Amino acid sequence: MKSIKFISALSLATLLAACSTASDVASTVSEGVSNAASATTNAVKEGATAVSNGVSNTVNTVKNKLTASSKTVVYQCQNSKTVVATYDFEGEKATGLTLTVNDVAVKELMRDEKNKDFASFVSKTHVWNLDETFALSTFNKTEAGMLFKKGKNADEILAKNCEVNQTATAKLNK
Repeated sequence: MKSIKFISALSLATLLAACSTASDVASTVSEGVSNAASATTNAVKEGATAVSNGVSNTVNTVKNKLTASSKTVVYQCQNSKTVVATYDFEGEKATGLTLTVNDVAVKELMRDEKNKDFASFVSKTHVWNLDETFALSTFNKTEAGMLFKKGKNADEILAKNCEVNQTATAKLNK
């Protein structure tokens, strides 16, 4: 009889232990599911934010492309040199240009973004510098600096002290 009571008690203890372990497992599984759901929610939020930022950046790029324009400026420079510059603008910012110096074309000059002191446009062979205030709203008011041809040992100045020819510039931008 004592052994039956002992076996019954042992069985009850084993059953309780098994139930307790199942409860712990259920609790652990429940926490795991909760953590997975939370991680999934966070990932979806981060993904949505990334998509939203990407769309916003794309919209700004498209808006700038849609507001792209070009303006032509005629400069009268020292030594009777005439420089005609056709600037490409995206919004207010000039991004590139083509120059003609006494009927000789200088193509593919692009804005030098590294130069923060003034507006500078460079190609493999030439550099065109302008005042830092140069923008779409000031294109016909900003005086030019100089046009350089890059050399091995020294640069050659092709045009300097250039001033906007207001009359010729106005005619070209009607």
